[in-house]
Amino acid sequence: NWCVGLLIIRKVKMLKVFSKKCHANLESNITFSFSIFPNCNIKKLENLTYRIAEILKEVFKDLYDISLDIKLPNDLMINGKKVGGILTETKLQGENVRVLVIGIGINTTVSSFPEELEGKATSIKRELDIEVANFWLIFRFLEQFELNFRSVF
Repeated sequence: NWCVGLLIIRKVKMLKVFSKKCHANLESNITFSFSIFPNCNIKKLENLTYRIAEILKEVFKDLYDISLDIKLPNDLMINGKKVGGILTETKLQGENVRVLVIGIGINTTVSSFPEELEGKATSIKRELDIEVANFWLIFRFLEQFELNFRSVF
């Protein structure tokens, strides 16, 4: 989606740590990933996935009064079912993180799941009948991510 691309590129220029390689899908659910070149010690990124989950939890609470749960190591849950997940990958040079890729997927509108996932996976729309504005959720997440990690990078 070109709007998300422009939004993220704007953030890229502001933060000077995001790459221009960002992929996002806003058609139905939230799926996006972005790269950062932090050039920091790996120890500064301890519990990174959990910290990202906490940011997402806060954003959902602020925007929609939705209380998500975090299931370690990387799942976002609602009513005991998985609604999303976070993946992080690093490229190291010794103890230094050269590249950090963060991927986030959140089921916001999907209404049906394969039989093997019934009762295990869900969406915000299915559980709470709430329409999530995916674009603004990503925007708010990026703002909060910047505030939380500015000192790290």
